[in-house]
Amino acid sequence: MALIGTIRNNGWILIALMVLALGGFILMDIMSNSQRYSAGDVNTLGKVNGVEIKRSEADTYEKLVYSNARSNPYQIRNQVWNHFVDQTIVKEVAETIGIGVSKDELLDLEFGNNLSPIMTERFRGQDGQVNRAQLANIKSAIEGGQFTDPTNRAYWSVQEKEIVKERLQEKIITLVSKGVYTPSWQAEMAFKENNERIDFKYVRIGYEKVKDEEAQLSDADYKAFLSDNPVLYAQTEETRTISYVEFNVVPTSSDSMVPREALSKLVDGLRTAANDSSFALANGGIYENVYKLKADLPAGAADTLLRMPLGSVVGPYLSNGEWGIAKILDRKVSPDSVKARHILVREPSKASEAKIDSLMGLLTSGKARFDSLALKASQDPGSAAKGGDLGWFAQGMMVPEFNDVCFNKAEQGKFYKVATQFGWHLIEVTGKKFIKNETGVKAVYLTKRIEPSKTTQQAIKDRAQALVQSAKTLDAFNTEAVKQSLNPQNSLPIKANDFSIGTLGSGEDAREIIRWAFEENTKVGTVSPQAFAFSDPAGGFFDSKYVVAVLKSIIPKGPVSVESAKNMPEVVAKVKNIKKAEILKSKIGTPGDLSAVATQYEAKVDTAKNAKLLQGGGEPRMIGTAFSLANGSISAPIAGVNGIYVVQPITDKTSLPVPADLTLFRRQVNSTALSNIRLNLIKSMVKNAELVDNRSRFY
Repeated sequence: MALIGTIRNNGWILIALMVLALGGFILMDIMSNSQRYSAGDVNTLGKVNGVEIKRSEADTYEKLVYSNARSNPYQIRNQVWNHFVDQTIVKEVAETIGIGVSKDELLDLEFGNNLSPIMTERFRGQDGQVNRAQLANIKSAIEGGQFTDPTNRAYWSVQEKEIVKERLQEKIITLVSKGVYTPSWQAEMAFKENNERIDFKYVRIGYEKVKDEEAQLSDADYKAFLSDNPVLYAQTEETRTISYVEFNVVPTSSDSMVPREALSKLVDGLRTAANDSSFALANGGIYENVYKLKADLPAGAADTLLRMPLGSVVGPYLSNGEWGIAKILDRKVSPDSVKARHILVREPSKASEAKIDSLMGLLTSGKARFDSLALKASQDPGSAAKGGDLGWFAQGMMVPEFNDVCFNKAEQGKFYKVATQFGWHLIEVTGKKFIKNETGVKAVYLTKRIEPSKTTQQAIKDRAQALVQSAKTLDAFNTEAVKQSLNPQNSLPIKANDFSIGTLGSGEDAREIIRWAFEENTKVGTVSPQAFAFSDPAGGFFDSKYVVAVLKSIIPKGPVSVESAKNMPEVVAKVKNIKKAEILKSKIGTPGDLSAVATQYEAKVDTAKNAKLLQGGGEPRMIGTAFSLANGSISAPIAGVNGIYVVQPITDKTSLPVPADLTLFRRQVNSTALSNIRLNLIKSMVKNAELVDNRSRFY
């Protein structure tokens, strides 16, 4: 009580203490962010040769350009990052060599006769051609000061930068391409590589002939491999690998009864409903005005739906993890496919319907032919050119309203109209095929998915958390996994900005694990501090699994060390094959006869006919050796990609005489070089640039 009295009498002390505490929290946050972001700039997404890429600019670009995209958001952000990296490098190179895009050139690329590929793609009309009228309206609005909408102006500004970047990039590629020259000796070599032929026999002994335990690897083996391949596996950025176990959340039998009981309560209501479709939709069900064949009916009720009287309610039945009930509305033999033609007037408006009515009047009165009207009036250019003909199509290939008319209502030779998302259609069914004569069922369906309860989810989560508590090291993690009959999975090397992990798939849940794996205090052998929850991939509001992970290895940027190589599955496999190749070579020795080698390893002697040097097939050493040997001689064992090979030419090399005019082959070499320049020039510039990538801090 004395303390409380003191505080009451000296309130300023309490206020001062609160201010100091709040200031301390703010200071801690500033220090934390300062350490996290190094430069202290929370808007720096990265740098390219010292030039900043601002997060605000990248986010604005993403919102403007990818507003309607349905791709994975992480894929989109990768595309945005790559755009800004390329744009920065292209701008730097252009300034260095003194090229640019003038205002007049930009206008020509936007509105003139030499449109940028960006413009031709984004302003394509329904007929597949550039919508020149739309571009003219935009140009007029810009010139007249009427292009004032902030979003449109921002989009156009971003688009102009894209166009300039694309044009500068094309100029740079063109400049480099002009320096490509193929000398005569190279054209002659190209001719020989394409025309020399040889026949040879060979035996392949697969690496699986040597057991893994016979090919034990040492550090010296890895060191020799890395010495022979110093650049091949060098890391452009740090990667990490994790090991993880999954605890899948499986509904219990009690969980299964909940949706069943809920549907059971709806059976009587569905049976007596005055409007079946309205009742189904009001209770979360579906109504499709189609006749489904047996293969498309719910597996747990298909036979019953085909047998019970019309009006019967079937179920509850179990099918594909769902309980369901269905009311049979009708049955009939449906055509396997129909042939139809249509006239489309886009936009489902009253004016469009009136035009369709007018066209239908011309057809029913015999004053016009369908194909002629389609050619003149249909706004579906693909079918209009064929008199409106859509050809043969199966049930469900068209939008529901169109499908319903063609398969359920239309009689051949009569005309029907229907509105869909595309506009108003005038339809004539010109053919029906009844091959299987299967009966289709029209029904309404109410389904409820079997989902795990909160109790079930918590029980599985508790198991996962128990592993987190008991396993604090990689060894302990593996020991506990064996005890619990779990199956640890190993990821491929992961980068800081990746968003997918092996069997766990992609998305925010996988991204959360990657963020943890790349935290500064996550060391090799560290087990995740919690079990990571993965949401139901089908969109249910529950956790479908919990994952416990452990950081298995860190492969730093730069040359690969022996220890890092041991954690790279591709390297391990190749070093193992080299070891097995040494063992097989030693056992084979100097072969004197292909049949003897084949017999020794239960292999066979194969023959390659008319092989050429650049044949491909993944075994260049074998092909090259065959071309280097004299007819009849037998090679020493050759270590290939898929095993050890022994080859024996059975003909001399044959070739056509080298022509005096090598223009064709000079063009061939040039074309290959130019394609490589177009594909790889900017990529090589990016590879050699100094990149600072901070994206993992933000996403």
